[in-house]
Amino acid sequence: MPEVGTVSAVVDERAVAVAHRAAELARASGVTLPPDLALWRLAGGRPRVTAVPGRPEELGDIIEAALAPEARRRQGAHYTPAPLATALAKRALGRRARPLVGDPTCGGGALLLAAGRHLAARGEPPADVVSRLWGIDSDPLAVATTEAALTLWAGVRPPRRNLTVGDSLLDRVAWPPLDVVLGNPPFLSPLEVATGRPAWVTTRLRSRYGDAVRPYTDTAALFLVAASQMAAPGGTVALLQPQSVLAARDAAGVRAAVGRLGRVTEVWVPPGRAFEASVDVCVPIIEIGRPDDERSWSAHLARLHGVPTVELTGARTLGDEATTTAAFRSEYYGMVPHVHEQLDCPGGLPLVTTGLVDLGACAWGRRPARIGRRTWARPVLDTDGLSGQAAAWAQRTRGPKLVMATQTRVGEVVVDDTGGWVPAVPLVVALAPAGRLWSLAAALASPPATAWLLHRSAGAGLTAGSLKVTAALLRQLPLPRDAAVWAEGTDAFRSGDLDGFATAMTAAYDAPPEVATWWAPRARTVWSRDGGDR
Repeated sequence: MPEVGTVSAVVDERAVAVAHRAAELARASGVTLPPDLALWRLAGGRPRVTAVPGRPEELGDIIEAALAPEARRRQGAHYTPAPLATALAKRALGRRARPLVGDPTCGGGALLLAAGRHLAARGEPPADVVSRLWGIDSDPLAVATTEAALTLWAGVRPPRRNLTVGDSLLDRVAWPPLDVVLGNPPFLSPLEVATGRPAWVTTRLRSRYGDAVRPYTDTAALFLVAASQMAAPGGTVALLQPQSVLAARDAAGVRAAVGRLGRVTEVWVPPGRAFEASVDVCVPIIEIGRPDDERSWSAHLARLHGVPTVELTGARTLGDEATTTAAFRSEYYGMVPHVHEQLDCPGGLPLVTTGLVDLGACAWGRRPARIGRRTWARPVLDTDGLSGQAAAWAQRTRGPKLVMATQTRVGEVVVDDTGGWVPAVPLVVALAPAGRLWSLAAALASPPATAWLLHRSAGAGLTAGSLKVTAALLRQLPLPRDAAVWAEGTDAFRSGDLDGFATAMTAAYDAPPEVATWWAPRARTVWSRDGGDR
């Protein structure tokens, strides 16, 4: 892997701009930048400038400003603003003395600068601190910028071995075990063609990370595994991540791989929008050397959002009384051509979408639905025209059932007594005997169940704090122990008594009354929004 000093000399307009500003800062601060600085090579020489005061962090800002929005999205390059870098460095470093600190995706050096400033503010000499900062990036200009920025800050150049051009995700990095690894890795969604991984990259990743690499595993999450491998026992890892890493199915392998190396001690959510990446972000703080259960990750985020912790200890689970299932894209696209308005297809079955599922009431026929980029007043499905997986889904879900929305603030579930609805994607279905449907619906919709589910799925939803349920997770939900109080809660659920329902079901689960108090404001926004019958 080439070092900074071996980067080929290619004149780059971005490098020229960075070099110009670096020279201005050097003259203003009186720092002597070495004649063999990698930045001068990339810029075609050292420019002659006048002194203009400023901060070394400006060099990284120049790189970011030079990237067009489309290029930034394609590369997943979202540089770290100084306030965010400062806050992240403070959390990652804590009170460690003379730590070795590394950034596996150093960009323009914002986080290494923040780490250096934090350590210097505690009395450590910058010239000593900079010798303990390590960085790597696949962009030669980013590494050269980091070198220049750290030299401007410390007054001396960091050791050449400390800064490397390379891919820390694919290649082994020749660093000593680090006390702190912090970073802001590329946010590259594998769902998008422009940012998806080529097949050869996936093959190399799987050879290194094994089962942590799944078809839709976010690239940023894989950097969390790489960073955990770089840290020494007792070390700390703190990388910006999409919140989905805490609970998403395709990040389960990442959580398991990291969990074999260390444990998440907290999850920090930066205030406001951290940067321009169009995702909600968080920072799992990982302590290396103490293996952990990956299921605890989302619980940290749930607690941050004020979700109370509940222990549901029922001997039976929903899976003991119902069969849960869900459909996917293939079923959705198979159904869309066969959707009609009820007036045009009297024999069709009502098609219920997630937007029609409220807490205890179905809004079909009272609220329009969006299906296949069209708005429908009373959508029905011509099941006679279905084939393949779509036909199998319609047949599998015929019969008495519960239908539950998958992206909500509380558990929103409705009862299909007659079995006449066809659930659309991405609803989750629970098939159960007709005589048990309302009782099971009351359990699923209850305040303790919402809290329990959030502690196991926080971060997987489309918005911060939203509940995303899956068929597999619902099967694990414990059922209430107190059958008599459960029956009271079921009656209140059927009659539309929100307060009575919340109080009874919280008691049925033997949960603290505060759980109902927390749940009520969230539930009122979706409780029978159109006043429909239960």
